[in-house]
Amino acid sequence: MHGRRPRVAGHPDRDAEHDQLVDQVRRWIDDGVEPHAIAVAARNGHLARAARDRLGTAGIPVSTPTASKTNAVRVGTMHAMKGLEFRCVAAIGVDADTMPARSTITAADDDPTAHRHDLQGERCLLFVACTRARDSLYVSYAGAPSPFLDARPTH
Repeated sequence: MHGRRPRVAGHPDRDAEHDQLVDQVRRWIDDGVEPHAIAVAARNGHLARAARDRLGTAGIPVSTPTASKTNAVRVGTMHAMKGLEFRCVAAIGVDADTMPARSTITAADDDPTAHRHDLQGERCLLFVACTRARDSLYVSYAGAPSPFLDARPTH
């Protein structure tokens, strides 16, 4: 792989994670990145809406990932980011309670093969979201990190 190392940041709670997201997006904009070249990817719609609300409240223009002709930060689910590319991406909510999504994982006791397949699907979803970033990737979580992350923050 080429490029800068992703920045991985852990936070004590979701509010702190969202506060840092606002700071990160502002830094990118202050560094000259146009808002439409920034994306925020979340595992589910609830997290995406919360991030969109927090950014909007902070005065940062936001829209959906596929909106056209808008100069706003694109915020959506990891699924919605497939096939798109941005200069900077923030993958948020990459914590043990959210990623992998429990509702998508077959119990290992019920079907070990399906369990492994489901985990791989979630891992691939995170990979897709992270590889939407061309220049800079920020990954954050609240509480415990996802088992898919190296638990050492890179502040």
